[in-house]
Amino acid sequence: MWESEFLTAFELPTFGENLTVTDMEEKNVCIGDIYSIGDAVIQITQGRIPCSTITKRTNNPYLLKLLVQTGFTGYLGRVLQEGIVRKDSIISLEERNSNEVSIFEANEVYFKRPRDVEGIQKILSVEELADEWKVMLNKRLQTINPGN
Repeated sequence: MWESEFLTAFELPTFGENLTVTDMEEKNVCIGDIYSIGDAVIQITQGRIPCSTITKRTNNPYLLKLLVQTGFTGYLGRVLQEGIVRKDSIISLEERNSNEVSIFEANEVYFKRPRDVEGIQKILSVEELADEWKVMLNKRLQTINPGN
């Protein structure tokens, strides 16, 4: 998608990715979802928070801003079961998290609605959320509601 947007080829892993996949956009992937990939099993834990490294790597001053604006940041996961993953490995959703907080929704709250208490609480309700996000979002809540 980004190669089409900027009419340039990006070397892998330009975005710091371990896996580059298709048909798994942030709107369709939820925090806590469990996927099998080849022999491995992973669980999605958070959206990526892009930083200026992407600008340095690509020499493209617009990419970082577009990643944040579009919510297409990528996401991170934890390995639940180690296994062999090949470039032609099938990825399949094994279990949808019952909270159904998509990476896109979490990105919208994190980047565009930083004072959305209800949105922050919804994200924090996902037990499988990465500790890093739990800490950041709880600090935000403390800033919004200092007495609580």
